[in-house]
Parts: sequence; C-alpha cells; structure tokens
Amino acid sequence: MHDDVTTLIARLVGSRWPGAALADVVHLAGDFSARRYFRATIGGGGAPASVVVMVLAGSGLPLSSEELGVFPEPLVELPFLDVHRLLTAIGAPVPEIYVAAVDDGMLLLEDAGDVVLWDAAVRAGADAERLYRRAIDALLVLHERGTAHRPATSIAFAQGLDDRLLRWELEHFLEWGVERRLAITLSAADRRGYQESFDAIARELAAGPRVLSHRDYHSWNLLWRDDRPIIIDFQDAFMAPAEYDLASLLTDRITSRVVGADMEKRLLAYYWDARGRGGDLDRRCYALVALHRALKVVGRLHYIALAKGKPAPLAFLPDVVATCRRFLAEVAPPGALASEFAAQWPADAP
Repeated sequence: MHDDVTTLIARLVGSRWPGAALADVVHLAGDFSARRYFRATIGGGGAPASVVVMVLAGSGLPLSSEELGVFPEPLVELPFLDVHRLLTAIGAPVPEIYVAAVDDGMLLLEDAGDVVLWDAAVRAGADAERLYRRAIDALLVLHERGTAHRPATSIAFAQGLDDRLLRWELEHFLEWGVERRLAITLSAADRRGYQESFDAIARELAAGPRVLSHRDYHSWNLLWRDDRPIIIDFQDAFMAPAEYDLASLLTDRITSRVVGADMEKRLLAYYWDARGRGGDLDRRCYALVALHRALKVVGRLHYIALAKGKPAPLAFLPDVVATCRRFLAEVAPPGALASEFAAQWPADAP
C-alpha cells in the first residue's frame, strides 16, 4: 500500500464522516479492470464499518471501454457517476456512492461484500435457478424502467450496439484471438473469409429494437447480498437488444457449468413472461449475440494475456471456446469463420 493512497483515503473518510478514523486498508482482487480496488475499515463518526475504494486509472476521465465513447465533445463527467445516477433514479440495486473525489482519482462506495452471483449459484446447487431468476428480476428494471426513463440525458442513451462497435469487437477477436495468438498475419484472402462472416453478423445485430443494457451483466458483475443482486461495473451501459444482457448472464465464461441448456430455456422464458410477452424471444438474435460476445471474450482474454501480461484469465478459454462452437453451429454464418474456428480449436483438442 502506498502511503499517499492511504493518506488520501483517510482524508476523504474524515471529510465525509467527521470523527471517523481509518483503521485498515486491504487490496481487493479485481476482475479484468484497469482500476484498483481496496476495502477500507472505518471506526467511529457514524461511518459504515467498511467502504470499497475505487482508485481510478489515470485522471479518471473518461472511464469507459475504449471502443465506446466516441463523442463530438469531450466528456465532462465520469461515466460511472452518470450511469449510477440513472440507475439510482430507476430503482436499480447499485452500491451507494459516499464520496466522488474525481479530481483526486478516488471514489468511496458502499461495501456490498465479496460474494458474486457465480459463487452463490455454485453453493446453491439445485437452488441456483432461483438465484438467476432474481438476477433477471433486477435486469428487468434496466430493460423496462431504464428504457422508458425520461429525460434520456445519460451517456448510456448516446451509445449502443451499432455496426461500428460490432465490427470493432469482431476485429478485436481477429487481431488478438487469431493473429497475435498465432503470431501470424492473415492473407488478404483469409481476411476476406472472416470479413464475410463479420459482415453478416454485424448486419443482423445492428438492426432491431433496443433497451437500456448493462453491457456486462454476468455472474461476476453481480454481488450477492441478503439473497439479492447488487449490480456493479455498469459504467459501459448502452442501448442493445434485450437478448444482449440475457446472453451475457446465461453464457458468459464458465456459466454453462451451472446454467445448462434446459435451465437456459426456462430462464429465457421467465424473462419474456415477466415482460408480458411470453414467446417473444428472438432465438436467432440471442444466438448471434451469444456468439458475438463469446468471440469478443476470446479476443479479450488473449489481449489481457499478451498485451497486459496477465495470463490467469485464460483459464476461462476452454469454456468460452465451447460456447463459440455451440453458437457457430446454431447460427451457421456465411463466410469462413466457422471453418477457420473449427480448424484452430478442434473439438477433440485437449
């Protein structure tokens, strides 16, 4: 722990809760984030027993994924704060922000614990499906209240799963999941084969209705407290098909180890029944989104391993590759993507 970070935390705690004293600060393991997190234990002054400290990367602005946030004017507010205000207004379960010291590069947040939905679901065993239904209940708040929220001033309404973003993410897979991973440069002919598939996927997904989407609504971005989810990492919220968050929740990383095909069908039906639109699931859209997300994750895992020097997340790769295979078979896109993927990741490989 750097003394300057501890000193700043102590100052912010004392300012927010006069009479409170910082007792301890411990580092929290992050996920794929560039940000650092700590848990600060506090005593006295009417302060909570602990808070989570988010240390912003760089200056703190902007704080959203690099492929998002293409705006004509520079951002004047941290996307995390913008989206938090929106989610709070619609009653979504998010941690409280105690201190937003953006100029100091630090936020103090409500401590919602360390248990994520994935951990809770694994422990729940046969009761896991009920937990995922609770997660869908929270998702419905975003999709229904969030989409209808007015005035629609949040940054989330100004960005979406459009053709530009879809192609950026598929190219990210091609660069890191193929070329950088294999240390090759694809020939023009091979690249055209991939591009035909990418064009077809992007063309289909860029059309259609949109809802307010979390963008990474998966089992590791839902803290589990008092038998209900607390949504985190929401700063990249945007507009996307309803199936996008559903695919994220039900297919991300190793989720298939708990959410099998039959449970997946029941949970998808639960979502649409809750919206009063039973049977409305666009299965092809769901499969396309799930494929697109899985390809993006393959690229992202290799980017983190090769560019960031953090190979640990590659442990998720076999499950993500299996998800790619599953939805490639269902979608059957034109072009060379399916055949090239099968050649690079044969199903019988160890």
